[in-house]
Amino acid sequence: MAVQLTIHTVHSARELADFEQMSDGPQLTVEDLVRDGGFHEEQPQKAPVFHSFVLELMEPVNAAEANNEEIRTSSSTSSNLSTRHNKSHLIGYAICFYSYSTWQGKSFFLEDLYVKPAYRKYGYGKLLFRTLVKHARENDCARFDFHVLAWNPAKEFYHAMGAQNLTEAEQWEFFRLTREQMDKLCEN
Repeated sequence: MAVQLTIHTVHSARELADFEQMSDGPQLTVEDLVRDGGFHEEQPQKAPVFHSFVLELMEPVNAAEANNEEIRTSSSTSSNLSTRHNKSHLIGYAICFYSYSTWQGKSFFLEDLYVKPAYRKYGYGKLLFRTLVKHARENDCARFDFHVLAWNPAKEFYHAMGAQNLTEAEQWEFFRLTREQMDKLCEN
């Protein structure tokens, strides 16, 4: 089940890259996500580098269950995957990891949050976001951090959820070294 969800996550990550106008898209393979997410069956004791959360739409399998459609979030670190025999499909996902602040301690960093376009504006993103924040608080995180592209209309969503733009409020700027830049720096 974890590998199947990881495959869906890779596909959705490509959709997210297209939305973010990043033509080179994700450089990861399913194998990378399986290894780094701690899903590798040959190394089950290996700690995951990230935590994945999926948003699944549970559809009834017959007309008698038509009124029982449900939405479910699940995490790579939990065991609440449904045992019902309903048809389900992935409508969103989030990738997060723990970080550490020398000022405030343990933090939770949201790398990606994605809801498929057909399911936006129905509250599913809010459900997933609140699930992530609840997970962070249940795991004693003092902060919940994430980046948003300047042009992304989701900024309004995050403002509505109470998030503060640190670029505006505290003048923090985000820096990065690519793999090639790191290699070059290590050569000297």
